[in-house]
Amino acid sequence: MTTIEKLQTVLSDGNWHSTEELVQEVGHRFSATIHVAKQRGDRIEKRRVDKNQFEYRRLLRDEVRLQIHRETTLNEQRGC
Repeated sequence: MTTIEKLQTVLSDGNWHSTEELVQEVGHRFSATIHVAKQRGDRIEKRRVDKNQFEYRRLLRDEVRLQIHRETTLNEQRGC
């Protein structure tokens, strides 16, 4: 299984996953794999949970549509 496939398997549930979990499941260079996944079109969010701790999740299709709608609405309100 490739690192992209491993990442997609872990993030396929749409839940938040810790750095530690991704290191264990994908490998210590998981952030490079996230970068490649984003280049391929995946929408992956990152949030800070502590000073130096982060969590990641993949947005599912419905969530992506909702986020795009929110961003469009915000831009319209700002006059962009």
